[in-house]
Amino acid sequence: MRIASLSMIVRRAPLIAALPLWLLTAGCFTGVESTKRIDLSRDDKKLIAAEAEDTFLNSLEGMSLKNWESGRPFQIADGKFVFLLDSPGRQFSPTDTSGMAGKKIFYRTTDVRHRPDGSEETLIIFEDGEKTFSLPSGKRPDSAPSEIKSSDLPMLIDLEAVGEARRILAGKRLWIRTSLWYDSTFNHFPGRKFVPVTVLDVRPGTMVFPLLLTLEDEHGRRFMQFMNIGNGSTQSRSFAKLFRLSDPRRNYPHISDEHWSYIQNGHVSIGMTKEECRLSLGNPSFTDSGHDYSSTIDIWKYDDGTFLRFQDGILIELLK
Repeated sequence: MRIASLSMIVRRAPLIAALPLWLLTAGCFTGVESTKRIDLSRDDKKLIAAEAEDTFLNSLEGMSLKNWESGRPFQIADGKFVFLLDSPGRQFSPTDTSGMAGKKIFYRTTDVRHRPDGSEETLIIFEDGEKTFSLPSGKRPDSAPSEIKSSDLPMLIDLEAVGEARRILAGKRLWIRTSLWYDSTFNHFPGRKFVPVTVLDVRPGTMVFPLLLTLEDEHGRRFMQFMNIGNGSTQSRSFAKLFRLSDPRRNYPHISDEHWSYIQNGHVSIGMTKEECRLSLGNPSFTDSGHDYSSTIDIWKYDDGTFLRFQDGILIELLK
């Protein structure tokens, strides 16, 4: 009988020990918005490279307060915005939130508030044509001009950024990277990924996802996508995570039509490669690697509980 070397046993132990824990915790994650650290093996990291999409919408990054002009428009994304305002002598009630969502307000200037402890805070002053709104920024007057960004104001959507996104994207043909699509009532339904779509319009979205895109696929089916402003790695729905600028199929001529169909529908099947599974499901939230006496074994775990086991780079086990 062949006896494994000590190094082989040491490499294999973490894999064997980890399996029961992963299987027991398969349903304990919060889904696509998770921000847990992604622990990828060296080989897996080679599959991930910077792409042109990562910088495509850099012009939408929030503008510093020092560069704002009077009249810059914002849209209130949530009526609870009133509870953030500085209103000496008045306490807002829940009824004050009615009619606030969707309201357009305009930046006018800044002011300074003196706190009880003697410190100073910058107030951002907005108007809607009738009323004035004073928003505490939490920033000192010396740091506020550079630290406050138009994309970071709570419950407000920068309408100039929305307009710039519309100018860049409307009419543009892209290839979508997610199979999670939304209908006109914002209910999600299964779509396809890596298929061509055309951007029909860009409108204000929500306080979490400020951009709302109306899209149409090659069969004339319309759907919606919410998108972040900016392409930071912490953005769960950035442009780079939602779209490609060119047809990705051209980059993978070695993938069979059968497997590409699985990928487009966000599915995996026994016999697919690690590369094909990554294209279909995205990067795993955790990985481990080891080997038995003759094969390399890789384990991929996703936040939704999906568990993949590969042998020499080929999927041999799938659990959900």
